[in-house]
Amino acid sequence: MNYIGSKLKLSPFIKETIYSAAGKNLSQKIFCDLFAGTGIIGRVFKAEVKQIISNDIEYYSFVLNKNYIENHKEIEFKHYLDELNNLKGACGFIYQNYCLGGGRGRQYFSDDNGAKIDAIRQKIEFWRRKRIIKDSLYYFLLSSLLEAADKVANTASVYGAFLKRLKKSAQKKFVFRRSRV
Repeated sequence: MNYIGSKLKLSPFIKETIYSAAGKNLSQKIFCDLFAGTGIIGRVFKAEVKQIISNDIEYYSFVLNKNYIENHKEIEFKHYLDELNNLKGACGFIYQNYCLGGGRGRQYFSDDNGAKIDAIRQKIEFWRRKRIIKDSLYYFLLSSLLEAADKVANTASVYGAFLKRLKKSAQKKFVFRRSRV
């Protein structure tokens, strides 16, 4: 995920620093990822430690880490992915508040992509409310939506501002795909 505070490039340094302090056998250690953000550091250590505790104030971080840290079994998602990709757009929160067509003068997403994001978000929430999907799939689908939406966002990595003209990646048609591991 394109995120200005990502520690991805620092991960080799952080890993070596942890090894030098705690040793390379971390199998019985609990790793605490403070200010987790996208959870990249927790993901780096996930296979090596006994447990990961992830912390961040932002809800997007909670969603990403519920998926990337807690999900560890194979999830059947293919038919859900197909259904979500075939949805027609909907006029919802993202469209109304973050697209030009919503009337607020914002262009974080193209109108089509914002409407598609809304339709997918609404469907995922419907499935959860109706208990059609379990929490593991719910957070998997939400994190996939966050990652896919980020690919077509009309920003320069910071959601505090949008670009005046739609950049090329923001003009691409929104495609809902599986989140990275």
